[in-house]
Amino acid sequence: MKPGLGFVFAAAIAIAPAFAYANPVVYHVDYENNGVLLIGTITTDGKLGTLASEDIVDVHLLVSNSGLPGFILLPFGYTMVEIQSTPVTATAEGLFFDTSKAGYLKINDNLYYPASDDQWVLLQGNVMTIEAREEPISGNYLLATVATPPRPPEPAVKFSAEADAIFGTLTNTVSGMLPTPRMILPQDVSYAANQYVTSISNANHTTNASNSQTFFGVLVYNFRNIDNFSQTDYTIAVNDGIAEAKTGEGSLLGGLIYWQSNDNRLTCRPDASIPNHVDCAATEAITGLLINRAPVHPGKYPAGAAFPVFGPVDDPNCSPKQETFSGYLIAQENRVVGLGTSGVTLSLTGMHLVGDATCSSARSGPSFTTHYDLSVGGPSLPSYDTRTENSAPPNTSFAVQVQ
Repeated sequence: MKPGLGFVFAAAIAIAPAFAYANPVVYHVDYENNGVLLIGTITTDGKLGTLASEDIVDVHLLVSNSGLPGFILLPFGYTMVEIQSTPVTATAEGLFFDTSKAGYLKINDNLYYPASDDQWVLLQGNVMTIEAREEPISGNYLLATVATPPRPPEPAVKFSAEADAIFGTLTNTVSGMLPTPRMILPQDVSYAANQYVTSISNANHTTNASNSQTFFGVLVYNFRNIDNFSQTDYTIAVNDGIAEAKTGEGSLLGGLIYWQSNDNRLTCRPDASIPNHVDCAATEAITGLLINRAPVHPGKYPAGAAFPVFGPVDDPNCSPKQETFSGYLIAQENRVVGLGTSGVTLSLTGMHLVGDATCSSARSGPSFTTHYDLSVGGPSLPSYDTRTENSAPPNTSFAVQVQ
């Protein structure tokens, strides 16, 4: 039960940055009891003696009534402080709360909705309430001491995650003329940013019933039921980055390549025993894959497996059955960049088509060639930060299944 504050008026302030004051004093808070946690710092403007609300200039507190991960009361304008009456004093040794005096000290992230907000700390009378859990206190209670505090508990890695349906380039070159390039920007992108606040999970879904584009008269791609997902969790208990790129039916180059469904998933989390290492698992499942109308044999394939692609392309600018593509379809191609820095990017391409379509007998004018470089199903971690300047490559397991 949360103690009532009664019908009193109190001054409430938003925490201002500590650097706005000439001589701030940082007090260290370290309370732990049967899963109840209040750990971090309270910064004053340097005043000694009885404090008012405006004398608290910054806080950074880990709050929990059930152990880690807990909730961080943010500094710099987000956390609110109320001191009603005169129970709080500051000395060269610490911050004290006099339980014999009327009034209270309250620290929370939203004073406007206290009835539904348990992310708070309240000292009133002989009780300290932490997220609705009451802890007994007595006398002139020492809330915080002057010390160089340890950093609050932090997850090991900050992740970003991203997934897209397709991106790539194609270049049409007509005999005797300069090449004409075209770019396919990433389509149906889902993105989740790094999380810097403990106990926050950020997820983003992007869906699209269909997406297709035609270039130089050729239906380059045609996808249905696109479902891209990305998520980052930045907590002590759950710290990961997840990206998944899925489609239902899809085709490339007017049906030269076809599949019933394609699912690419990438999940990464910190290694349980090796500092600054990240363990990743990448899976790809392709159902009903056809190349030039011939089914690809079901089974498990290694990441990077290349399937030859050779067959006609339906192009209205070329005479019937006179344009032929030759190239490769590479499954689960992967790339890592940024090694040796604090931020590393791991990129996957579910299906990477590279090759040339050549028209030897155009309907009008000279022959031409179109070069294709298409990346289908791109889950990636565009950034993960292990807070070290000598990061190691991720330990990644791959699995490709054609069904």
